[in-house]
Amino acid sequence: MPKRVCVIGAGAAGLAAAKHSLTKGLEVEVFEQTNRVGGTWVYSEQTGCHSSMYQDLKTNLPKEVMQYRDVPFRADLPSFLTHEDVLEYLQEFSTGLPINFNRTVESVERVNDQWKVTTHHGAGISETLFDIVFVCNGHYFEPNNPYEENDFKGTLIHSHDYRRAKDYVDQEVVVIGAGPSGIDIALQLSETAKKITLISRKATYPTLPKNITQISQHVKKVVAEGCETDDGTVITADTIIVCTGYFYKYPFIQDDILRVKENNQLVSPIFEHVVHAEYPDSLYFIGLNLVTITFPLFEYQVKMALGFATGSAPIPDRDTLIDYEKNQIEHQKSRGLETRFYHLLQSEQWDYLARIAKLGHFDEWPYMKTIENITQYLHEQRKSNVIGYKNINFKLSDDGMDYEVVRC
Repeated sequence: MPKRVCVIGAGAAGLAAAKHSLTKGLEVEVFEQTNRVGGTWVYSEQTGCHSSMYQDLKTNLPKEVMQYRDVPFRADLPSFLTHEDVLEYLQEFSTGLPINFNRTVESVERVNDQWKVTTHHGAGISETLFDIVFVCNGHYFEPNNPYEENDFKGTLIHSHDYRRAKDYVDQEVVVIGAGPSGIDIALQLSETAKKITLISRKATYPTLPKNITQISQHVKKVVAEGCETDDGTVITADTIIVCTGYFYKYPFIQDDILRVKENNQLVSPIFEHVVHAEYPDSLYFIGLNLVTITFPLFEYQVKMALGFATGSAPIPDRDTLIDYEKNQIEHQKSRGLETRFYHLLQSEQWDYLARIAKLGHFDEWPYMKTIENITQYLHEQRKSNVIGYKNINFKLSDDGMDYEVVRC
């Protein structure tokens, strides 16, 4: 009998895990806690829910970089997509997949040589045994808000609960954090708010709208009037929007199997950000990494995992699996990164992808070189033209191995 695969989550990572598992002839069940596919790409007016989408979001990566292998986005779409475009793509990609909607995974337990997965659905509880589990529940639903405890007299929210710029008309807004979400939200607010102050050590953009002020410091604390920076300056505000990322969270897995360390920002013990070091032939985590190309990376990770699960690729020895975490921490330190950035790939993602393809004994996607080139081009564009880079469109050559910028 074929091995049975459980996939937790029907977002982009879970859909990739399900589809590639089916192509290997495995039996698959996907458990999705909501009533539709898409995960974080499902927009909701509700705050405090699973999704972190905001109303006018456009992707910060173009469709030419985001696509699954051999499944391009619609040709008539621009390079930078709305969340509705991405959700439609994921819905089409999910056609025919065995997805159980409105099924919340309560626990994943080891029973003999299998995984007992307990799910909740309506008034019922189900227990099912699986040989392989892919954990694809995402990591953009548990906000990391270091300023949650505060005396601020105005409104303070995490970017997870930001929905639209028109809610901040004529306000003075402080945005803490200048990563992709922080700068994106600040630019949107510049069209409605009276004044925006972007505070982050990364706040060094050369050109921004006139009503955005950058302060390249850390916010020491939130006070009654607003934010106090490292040098003691207090920036007053009506609203503070905290764009400081998210925590990893796995409430359905006990601590004796999985630990989330370093202030909930390091998932342990995981080999190459995917493979559980103690259960390398059966327990996998897809999409843990930060600052990556997402969908193609998910496919690579799934393929490596399936290589180990099906025996088509040899599993490294136990010492290699266990020592990976210690070695990765040291490696990130050598890059000047704190341990909390354990899962950050950024410029190292290309070597990482090549490495896990080799580990998984599968052929690399030749188009990945085009993806790398476009990504590096955009990295420079963001630095020089953060206001307008999403107006760029790309045109691929017929063989997909080259590109040109057709409109800026």
